[in-house]
Amino acid sequence: MRMLVSLMTLAALVLAAHTAEVRADDEDTPAAAKTRKLLKKKISVEFKDTRLEDAMNEIKEEVKGFKFLLDAKGGVSRNQTVTYTAKDKTVEVILDELLKKPDLGYIIISKKGNAYDGLIQVRKSKERGTPKK
Repeated sequence: MRMLVSLMTLAALVLAAHTAEVRADDEDTPAAAKTRKLLKKKISVEFKDTRLEDAMNEIKEEVKGFKFLLDAKGGVSRNQTVTYTAKDKTVEVILDELLKKPDLGYIIISKKGNAYDGLIQVRKSKERGTPKK
C-alpha cells in the first residue's frame, strides 16, 4: 500500500513538473498563435523622433494582420517619441529593441471570446510577448 501511495505521489510530481513546462504558445488561442507567427516576419524600419503610435502604425502597414493596442490608461503615451532603425529584423526583435528604452513591454492578448484576442498590447512593463503570472 505504501509503495502504491509513493508511486502515485511520484507520478503526480512528474505530471506537475511537465505541466509547468508547457510553453505559452501551447496555451494560445488561434488568433494569438497567428500573431506569434507574424512576429517572426522580417522587416526594415527607420524612426527618427517618431510618435510611438505612428511607429506602431508603420509596423502594422508592413505586416499584414498585425494589430496593436497602446495601454494609454496604464500610462503609455501615444505621443512619446522613439528613434530606432532596423534592417531585415524580425518584428519580435524590433518590438523588443524599440520598446526597451522607454521602459515599455508588450504582450499578445490570448483570451478566447475577448474582442482584443490576438492583439499586441504595448504597456508599461518588461514583458516580452507573454504576460507575467
